[in-house]
Amino acid sequence: MTSVEGLEKTGENENIYAKPSQDISSELINILEPPLKNAKKQLTELESKQSELVSKLHIENLSITEVQHSQELQEMFIKMKNYHSKLQVIKKDMKYLHERSQKLKKRANKLQTLKEKEPYEEIIVTKPTNIIKGSAQSNCE
Repeated sequence: MTSVEGLEKTGENENIYAKPSQDISSELINILEPPLKNAKKQLTELESKQSELVSKLHIENLSITEVQHSQELQEMFIKMKNYHSKLQVIKKDMKYLHERSQKLKKRANKLQTLKEKEPYEEIIVTKPTNIIKGSAQSNCE
Protein backbone atom coordinates (compact mmCIF):
# COMPACT_ATOMS: atom_id res chain seq x y z
CA MET A 1 0.00 0.00 0.00
CA THR A 2 1.30 3.43 -0.97
CA SER A 3 1.20 6.58 1.16
CA VAL A 4 -1.38 8.16 -1.11
CA GLU A 5 -3.62 5.16 -0.67
CA GLY A 6 -3.09 5.29 3.09
CA LEU A 7 -4.24 8.94 3.12
CA GLU A 8 -7.31 8.13 1.18
CA LYS A 9 -8.14 5.32 3.53
CA THR A 10 -7.79 7.45 6.65
CA GLY A 11 -9.99 10.09 5.15
CA GLU A 12 -7.51 12.86 5.66
CA ASN A 13 -7.02 15.12 2.70
CA GLU A 14 -4.70 17.48 4.45
CA ASN A 15 -1.01 17.81 3.77
CA ILE A 16 1.31 15.96 6.15
CA TYR A 17 3.87 18.81 5.85
CA ALA A 18 1.45 21.55 6.91
CA LYS A 19 2.07 21.29 10.63
CA PRO A 20 5.89 21.15 10.49
CA SER A 21 6.07 23.95 7.95
CA GLN A 22 3.75 26.07 10.06
CA ASP A 23 5.89 25.40 13.16
CA ILE A 24 9.11 26.25 11.30
CA SER A 25 7.66 29.46 9.88
CA SER A 26 6.30 30.57 13.26
CA GLU A 27 9.71 29.92 14.89
CA LEU A 28 11.44 31.79 12.05
CA ILE A 29 9.08 34.72 12.58
CA ASN A 30 9.73 34.60 16.34
CA ILE A 31 13.50 34.69 15.69
CA LEU A 32 13.55 37.40 13.00
CA GLU A 33 10.73 39.66 14.18
CA PRO A 34 12.51 41.39 17.15
CA PRO A 35 15.63 42.40 15.16
CA LEU A 36 13.44 43.58 12.28
CA LYS A 37 11.27 45.63 14.62
CA ASN A 38 14.44 47.10 16.17
CA ALA A 39 15.80 47.91 12.71
CA LYS A 40 12.49 49.53 11.76
CA LYS A 41 12.59 51.62 14.95
CA GLN A 42 16.18 52.69 14.24
CA LEU A 43 15.26 53.60 10.66
CA THR A 44 12.38 55.80 11.80
CA GLU A 45 14.70 57.52 14.32
CA LEU A 46 17.28 57.98 11.60
CA GLU A 47 14.69 59.45 9.23
CA SER A 48 13.53 61.92 11.87
CA LYS A 49 17.10 62.98 12.68
CA GLN A 50 17.85 63.28 8.98
CA SER A 51 14.84 65.51 8.43
CA GLU A 52 15.94 67.68 11.38
CA LEU A 53 19.42 68.00 9.89
CA VAL A 54 18.02 68.88 6.48
CA SER A 55 15.88 71.61 7.98
CA LYS A 56 18.85 72.97 9.99
CA LEU A 57 21.04 72.93 6.88
CA HIS A 58 18.35 74.78 4.97
CA ILE A 59 18.20 77.45 7.67
CA GLU A 60 22.01 77.76 7.69
CA ASN A 61 22.09 78.05 3.91
CA LEU A 62 19.53 80.84 4.07
CA SER A 63 21.53 82.71 6.70
CA ILE A 64 24.76 82.30 4.72
CA THR A 65 23.02 83.54 1.59
CA GLU A 66 21.76 86.58 3.47
CA VAL A 67 25.24 87.32 4.80
CA GLN A 68 26.82 86.94 1.37
CA HIS A 69 24.43 89.42 -0.13
CA SER A 70 24.64 91.90 2.72
CA GLN A 71 25.70 95.40 1.81
CA GLU A 72 28.11 95.63 4.75
CA LEU A 73 30.05 92.57 3.60
CA GLN A 74 30.21 93.86 0.03
CA GLU A 75 31.58 97.20 1.27
CA MET A 76 34.15 95.37 3.38
CA PHE A 77 35.37 93.42 0.35
CA ILE A 78 35.64 96.63 -1.65
CA LYS A 79 37.72 98.19 1.16
CA MET A 80 39.93 95.11 1.27
CA LYS A 81 40.51 95.36 -2.46
CA ASN A 82 41.39 99.06 -2.18
CA TYR A 83 43.71 98.50 0.76
CA HIS A 84 45.38 95.65 -1.06
CA SER A 85 46.09 97.84 -4.08
CA LYS A 86 47.41 100.60 -1.78
CA LEU A 87 49.64 98.06 -0.08
CA GLN A 88 51.02 96.95 -3.44
CA VAL A 89 51.84 100.57 -4.31
CA ILE A 90 53.55 101.08 -0.92
CA LYS A 91 55.60 97.90 -1.41
CA LYS A 92 56.64 99.07 -4.86
CA ASP A 93 57.63 102.50 -3.50
CA MET A 94 59.58 100.95 -0.63
CA LYS A 95 61.45 98.69 -3.03
CA TYR A 96 62.30 101.68 -5.21
CA LEU A 97 63.44 103.71 -2.18
CA HIS A 98 65.55 100.82 -0.94
CA GLU A 99 67.27 100.47 -4.30
CA ARG A 100 67.79 104.21 -4.45
CA SER A 101 69.26 104.32 -0.93
CA GLN A 102 71.62 101.46 -1.82
CA LYS A 103 72.84 103.40 -4.87
CA LEU A 104 73.28 106.52 -2.75
CA LYS A 105 75.27 104.57 -0.15
CA LYS A 106 77.55 103.20 -2.87
CA ARG A 107 78.02 106.68 -4.27
CA ALA A 108 78.71 108.10 -0.81
CA ASN A 109 81.29 105.38 -0.20
CA LYS A 110 82.96 106.12 -3.53
CA LEU A 111 83.02 109.84 -2.74
CA GLN A 112 84.42 109.11 0.71
CA THR A 113 87.21 106.99 -0.70
CA LEU A 114 87.95 109.65 -3.34
CA LYS A 115 88.03 112.32 -0.67
CA GLU A 116 90.39 110.24 1.44
CA LYS A 117 92.68 109.66 -1.56
CA GLU A 118 92.62 113.35 -2.56
CA PRO A 119 95.31 114.57 -0.09
CA TYR A 120 97.68 111.88 -1.31
CA GLU A 121 97.02 112.86 -4.92
CA GLU A 122 97.75 116.54 -4.15
CA ILE A 123 101.19 115.58 -2.96
CA ILE A 124 101.86 113.59 -6.12
CA VAL A 125 100.55 116.22 -8.53
CA THR A 126 103.19 118.78 -9.46
CA LYS A 127 100.93 121.44 -10.86
CA PRO A 128 98.83 123.15 -8.18
CA THR A 129 96.56 124.68 -10.87
CA ASN A 130 95.15 121.26 -11.71
CA ILE A 131 94.10 120.79 -8.08
CA ILE A 132 92.35 124.16 -8.04
CA LYS A 133 90.58 123.47 -11.33
CA GLY A 134 89.51 120.02 -10.11
CA SER A 135 88.20 121.47 -6.84
CA ALA A 136 86.36 124.25 -8.63
CA GLN A 137 84.72 121.82 -11.00
CA SER A 138 83.55 119.53 -8.20
CA ASN A 139 82.18 122.57 -6.31
CA CYS A 140 80.24 123.68 -9.38
CA GLU A 141 78.62 120.34 -9.76
